[in-house]
Amino acid sequence: MFYHLSRLRWFAIPILAAVAFGLVIANRWWYNRKSPLNLILITLDTTRADRLGAYGYQNGLTASFDRYAEGGVVFERAFAPAPITLPSHTTMLTGLYPPEHGLRVNGIGRLAPAIPFLPEILKTHGYDTAGFVSAAVLDATYGLNRGFDRYDDFSSQVKSSRTRRQRRYGKDVVDQAIPWLGSRTSRPFFCWIHLFDAHRPYDMREETFGERFKQNPYDAGIAEELQQVARVVAMLKDRHLDKNTLVVIAADHGEGLGEHGETDHGMFAYNTTLHVPLVFIGSEHCQPGTRVSTAVSLVDIMPTVLDILRIPLPKHLSGRSLLEALKGREILSQNCYAEAETPYVYNHWSPLNVIISDQWKYIESTRPELYDLLNDFSEQKNLVDSLPEERQDLKNTLEQMMESFISVTPQKLQLTDQQLNDLKALGYVGNPNDVNLKERSKTEVLKDVKDMVPILERFDRAKELATQGKPEEAIVLLREIEELGIQGEFLESEFLLGDCLIATNRLDEAVDVYRTVLDHRPEQVKTGYRLSTVLASLGKFEQAEEGIRKFLKEEPDSAPAHCELAKVLIKTQRIDKGIAEYREAIRLKPNYAPAHLELGQVFVRLKRPKDAASCFEQVIRIEPDNAVAQASLWAVLVQLGEYEKALEYGKRAIEIDPESFEARYNLGVFLISVNRLEEGLRQLRVAQKLRPDDQRPLKLIQQAEAALKQPEKRVSRP
Repeated sequence: MFYHLSRLRWFAIPILAAVAFGLVIANRWWYNRKSPLNLILITLDTTRADRLGAYGYQNGLTASFDRYAEGGVVFERAFAPAPITLPSHTTMLTGLYPPEHGLRVNGIGRLAPAIPFLPEILKTHGYDTAGFVSAAVLDATYGLNRGFDRYDDFSSQVKSSRTRRQRRYGKDVVDQAIPWLGSRTSRPFFCWIHLFDAHRPYDMREETFGERFKQNPYDAGIAEELQQVARVVAMLKDRHLDKNTLVVIAADHGEGLGEHGETDHGMFAYNTTLHVPLVFIGSEHCQPGTRVSTAVSLVDIMPTVLDILRIPLPKHLSGRSLLEALKGREILSQNCYAEAETPYVYNHWSPLNVIISDQWKYIESTRPELYDLLNDFSEQKNLVDSLPEERQDLKNTLEQMMESFISVTPQKLQLTDQQLNDLKALGYVGNPNDVNLKERSKTEVLKDVKDMVPILERFDRAKELATQGKPEEAIVLLREIEELGIQGEFLESEFLLGDCLIATNRLDEAVDVYRTVLDHRPEQVKTGYRLSTVLASLGKFEQAEEGIRKFLKEEPDSAPAHCELAKVLIKTQRIDKGIAEYREAIRLKPNYAPAHLELGQVFVRLKRPKDAASCFEQVIRIEPDNAVAQASLWAVLVQLGEYEKALEYGKRAIEIDPESFEARYNLGVFLISVNRLEEGLRQLRVAQKLRPDDQRPLKLIQQAEAALKQPEKRVSRP
């Protein structure tokens, strides 16, 4: 059949157009499928927005960041949901406010598995995922490792239990992140990099900046953080990844720096600790040079990112997408929520619940506050009494917002002694294992944190001294607070005093402190448990056992408490019952290394080396760099006659903890006893330098040197 040419042409045009359109769509689909946008989230811990040049600061060293931010979108009024690390980061990664995700203070609870989590969502959509964090407060224990192919927290870099650190420099973190980024090939990636350099204790970084930040060491931490940001940016450009990578930079909270009577963060909800930098750069959706003055929250990060990546949002989020703002368009004003729960959780003071609009900020507390942010962003004039109608409207809106939250209870978490020490070393003194998270009474009038400002300043100084390893000086300040007659009203101060007294071996005084707390706050069962552990150290085992058993009625699944009870039972010669308690601790928490280690040490004393070896092997499986377990396993293997295998563990113990006198001395003794004199001498000479007053190494060195001169002579073991 033949068609006239003109008829064929008119017939073909719509077909060709449809085909062409289809090819365009297909190509766009293939491009998006082949090269989806990468995502990097960089979080700057404890970094105030107003200490960056991009936000008007003149005295810092932030020029490289400021120039970089000009190429993207700067949110001028972004607010953290809480002035503290774990809750704020969890909000960024869930799109939920702290009452909804449940992690409301540091160190309490583990993120519930039911809550949608950004890295997990991205992983299900084909992303490689990695997180690199700098501090113990974001350890995998708290559940933020979910969905990450690699979660490089601070503890993964620790060399031994004796040299354990609680934080890493940003340079060390980025040194780990850059190789991972550089090894990405065909799959899109999500990388979270957390930098902690601006957090207390401050460091002027003299080796990098000389004397520049002698008067403002806080600024040195920020400058260090931004140098590491620049390294990541340079790497992206070098590998031509910058055009296809969305970079989000945000702080989790700010720092008080003495304003409003707060030196660090956590107790108040002023803009010093809630106003944070937030910048989006790198996507075609980010209009360069855009500055957004509308109030936004860190809760908006997750929905914005998913919107840009065209990934469906979870059914319930409190945050909103800021995509229109990124494109340079106006967005509607929306109220932001924030809170400070630390005052209530640790001291039973009034919590702070906050609502922030473009103009107003209302802080609900025993003595509420109202500020006009358009005219008083530094919050100097409280208008709560002069604007009663505005106050009531905001109070009602805040209550409605809080009632709308869908709360999820976090998983229960009992921290180990080491994890508690990690938090204390970072300045988080309140013991998360001691708090009671019971529903608060609506009729109870709680103390307002503002009324405690003079005491807080003294406490912050004491806390700083304690973290610097100066407990005696801290005790002086804490005793001054105690003399003000506020026993039972400032639990953090009393807990810190107890810790410092224990650190200086003033155990009887620590007992008095804990008993005073219980006199005023008998519901503090966990303080009673703390008291019991000190009583056990004093040999008052009957009283200690009573307190531990009382605590176990409240917390029957606490592995550390079962271990404490086991120690008391062993000390009072109830060996079988003590072993049973260790077994129970291990049943409850199979990877709880202290239970395995202590049980192994019991078996050593019972002359059951095979059982002891099995326990120490479990510890090494859980914590490969545990020097005590390595040395203990070496000793029992010697008893079992497995000398070569024992030697491996002895050498490993010294590798992990080269400053251990006992490990050096014992290994030296062993090597000499098997006639490996030169190796043994090397270990003994180091041991002698480590402890010059101990005569044992010297005596053995002299015998070994004599034996080397007379090969037929044997060295007698001391």
